Amino acid sequence: MIFQNYVQGLLDVYRGWRNRRFVQGVLEDNRAVFTSWGGNIYLSDIVNNCINRIATEIGKIDVCSVVKAGSNIAIQNDDITRLFRFRPNPLQTTKDFLEACVWLQRKTMHCFIFPQWEDVKGANGLTYRRYTALYPLNPASAELGRDETGRWMIKFYWRDGGTDVLPYDQVVHLKWRRGKNLIMGGGNDYGHADTRDAQKAVETLDKLMQGLPLSIEAGLKLSGVFTSKTKLDADKLRAARDEFEDRILTSKAGIAAVDVAGDFTPIQNKQVSIPDTTMKFIKDIIRNRYGVSAAVLDGDYNDAQHAAFYQNCIEDFINEFEQAMTACLFSQREQDVGHRVRCYYNKVEYYDTPNKLQLAQIARDTGLMTLNQIADMFGIEPFDGGDRRLQSLNYVNTELVDKYQLDAKGVNANAESKEPDESGK
Repeated sequence: MIFQNYVQGLLDVYRGWRNRRFVQGVLEDNRAVFTSWGGNIYLSDIVNNCINRIATEIGKIDVCSVVKAGSNIAIQNDDITRLFRFRPNPLQTTKDFLEACVWLQRKTMHCFIFPQWEDVKGANGLTYRRYTALYPLNPASAELGRDETGRWMIKFYWRDGGTDVLPYDQVVHLKWRRGKNLIMGGGNDYGHADTRDAQKAVETLDKLMQGLPLSIEAGLKLSGVFTSKTKLDADKLRAARDEFEDRILTSKAGIAAVDVAGDFTPIQNKQVSIPDTTMKFIKDIIRNRYGVSAAVLDGDYNDAQHAAFYQNCIEDFINEFEQAMTACLFSQREQDVGHRVRCYYNKVEYYDTPNKLQLAQIARDTGLMTLNQIADMFGIEPFDGGDRRLQSLNYVNTELVDKYQLDAKGVNANAESKEPDESGK
């Protein structure tokens, strides 16, 4: 495995944590074990199409490093943002990386990401990490437990027979679905994929799809039975049958005349017709597992349908990805001062033209977007001077409104308390 050979050399520093008692069962009575086995449902086209639909959308996400201070968010031009700009590792683009994470998460129930970094000493004498790559891992299985010092460790079993042990807090771990085990994903108590219901639906759908062509083919083989009323030997009977068939094929009037007395009994072949409701019910069982509607899977969806797809699939991935990456890539001190990994997904591009026009008008009146950002909504190239914001004079800052009202109230109060002069004014 290419990643195993590469990671093996990088992780020699962690050999000190390797302990035979970890393998023998440091948590012998409560060891969490999970594997990548997901059953045969992933041989189904509809299952893979659902996963691919989710992965394709998530591949459009922009990932960057930010510093959040109150309501202000500033994007950082650091190594994390640089890696996610084009290539998180030398083998994958950002789109490939994100899609690989989705495929691993949906098919193995777990996606592990190894961050590669080098320690750099800053001008202040403090050492910090400089990240050089991020790799999605695909182990055959993994074990999670504590070493003799109480630190959580994870052991990877690779498909070539090798193993590696890492501190769990130095690996990004994305999970999918839950069972009774509160730590592991997967659907059952051991972190394995629970695909029993989906397996039944996939098998039923496969039988229906295999049965339809067989039914059609069988319906074309036999059209009727010829029964001879005279006693003939086998050769004569075969000749009589062939003559009957020839007369049927050559008769323009549709009437066949034969020399041998007999009856022709046509067979009514009825091709199997599966109700649309039955097919929809079976497919919905599979699609509902992944949160993908028929409209989204077909690519024929409206704003509301895409919003539901975003909430079911994309938003959940974004939340977990941001939290898991932030917890792993930033120290506790960096997190305290606002360092975060943020994902940005452009939902506006899925709006229809009337909704885009309405949003453009609101953005123009409130100064929410620049002119170039509004132009980008409609596929128009940016232009010189378009990086400015317009705002209607009918809108004003709430702080200015409060100040205006307070000033006005103070003026009125002074005017009421002002004593008249000698002239009575």
